[in-house]
Amino acid sequence: MSRPTSVIDNPLVRQAPISGLLALGALLTVTLPTLEISDLTMFLASLVAVGLATLLAAFAAHFPRAVPLVPILLAVDFVSLALFRTGTGAGASVFTSLVVLPVVWWASLDGRRTIAYSILGVTIVILAPYLLQPGSVIRASELVRLGITVVVFGTVAVIVHELSRRARRSVRSAEAREVRVRAEIERAAAVQRSLLPTSSDGLGESVTVAGTCMPAKSVGGDFFDWYRTENGIAVGLGDVMGKGVGAGLIAAAVRATIRSARTVDDASEALRRASDGLAAEGAGTDVTFTTLFHARIDDDGGLQWADAGHGLSFILRAAGGVERLRSVDLPLGMGLRDEWATTTGTLEPGDLLISFSDGVLDLFGGRDDAVDSVAELARADRTPAAIVAALAERAAEVPHDDDVTVIAIRREAASAEPTEVAAAPLSRSRAA
Repeated sequence: MSRPTSVIDNPLVRQAPISGLLALGALLTVTLPTLEISDLTMFLASLVAVGLATLLAAFAAHFPRAVPLVPILLAVDFVSLALFRTGTGAGASVFTSLVVLPVVWWASLDGRRTIAYSILGVTIVILAPYLLQPGSVIRASELVRLGITVVVFGTVAVIVHELSRRARRSVRSAEAREVRVRAEIERAAAVQRSLLPTSSDGLGESVTVAGTCMPAKSVGGDFFDWYRTENGIAVGLGDVMGKGVGAGLIAAAVRATIRSARTVDDASEALRRASDGLAAEGAGTDVTFTTLFHARIDDDGGLQWADAGHGLSFILRAAGGVERLRSVDLPLGMGLRDEWATTTGTLEPGDLLISFSDGVLDLFGGRDDAVDSVAELARADRTPAAIVAALAERAAEVPHDDDVTVIAIRREAASAEPTEVAAAPLSRSRAA
C-alpha cells in the first residue's frame, strides 16, 4: 500500500534548515568583525554548493521519482559545510556544529550503511581545512577534536537511525492493520448488502416494490426489507443511531428479528419482538436506539402499520393527495415504554406507500417538509423504481453525512385501467 509523502519526508523541508543556517552563518561572517573569512574562494564555493543542494531538494520534492537523488543531495550538503568551515576560520570555525543537520537526515534513512555515510561526512567536514589548504599541518588537538566529534556525531547517527527504524516499523504495522481493517469493513459491507432484498420475485402481482440503501460509510445503520407473508407482503425500513460496523450489526439483528415474526398478524407485535431482542443483546453496552417503520399489505389492499419513532413515511394516493403516517411512539431500544400502536387502513390500486430515512432530509436542506419534495418526485413518475432512482441520483449530487435509504411500494390495479376510489379511513389500536 503506497503512503503519501508527509511534510517531514519532503526533501525541501529537510534541506531548508541546512540552507537557511548556512546562509545566516555567511551573513554573520560578513557583518560581524569577530568572524573572519579565511578563504574567500572556499567561502563563495560553499554558497554555490548549498544553492545547488537546495535546487536538488526542490527537484526531488516536486518529482517523487527523483527521491533517489537524496544521497547525492546529502553528499553536496557535507561538501558545502566542509567548504564553509574551511572558508570561515578553518580549524577555528564556529560553524562546525552545523554538520549535525545532514547527519540526522542521513541517519534517519533506511539501511544501516547510512550510519557509516554520516560518520564519513563528519570526518570530511573536520579534515577539509587540512585537505583543501596545502601546507596545513594537523595538530594533535585537531586529531583529538576529530575523534571526539566523530564519536559524538556517530552516536547521534546510531540513535537517530534506531529511532527512525522503529518509527518506520510502527508505520508499516499501522498500515498493515489499516489494510486488514479496511478489508474486514469491506467484507462486512458486502454481507450487509447481501442481506438487503434485490428482487421482488415471489411477492405476487398485487404490488410493485423498489428500494435502495446508500450508507454514508462503508457500513451503515439503515436497512430496508420486504418479504412474503401468508396473506400478502411485509415491508420495513429502519435507522439505527450511529454509523459504521456497530450500527450495521444492530441493523442486521433488528431485520432478522422482524423477519422471524412473518407469521404474526399484528405489525406492532413484530416491533415488540425486535425491541425484546435489542434489550437482550444490549445488556451492559452503551444505550442505542432504532427507529423503525413496519407495514403489512394484504393481497386485497388491507394495510396495517406500526412506527417506532420513525415518522418519515407517507401514502401518495392515486388521486395525488399525500397522507402522512404519523406516530408518537418511541424508537426501539429506549427502554421507556415497550408498546406501539397498530394503524389499519387500505392501499387502493395506484396508491404509493413510501418510507425513507432521515438522510433523505439532508438532500432537501434538512427540512421536515422533505415529504412534500419526495411526493413531488413520485408524482413525476409513480413507478417505485423511478422514485428510488431519482432519490439515488439526488444523493449522488447533494452532499450528505447520513445514510440515505428509501423504499417505495405501489398497489397495482387488478385490471389494465386503475380505478381511483376514496381512501379508507385509518384506525389505530395499541398492543403492548
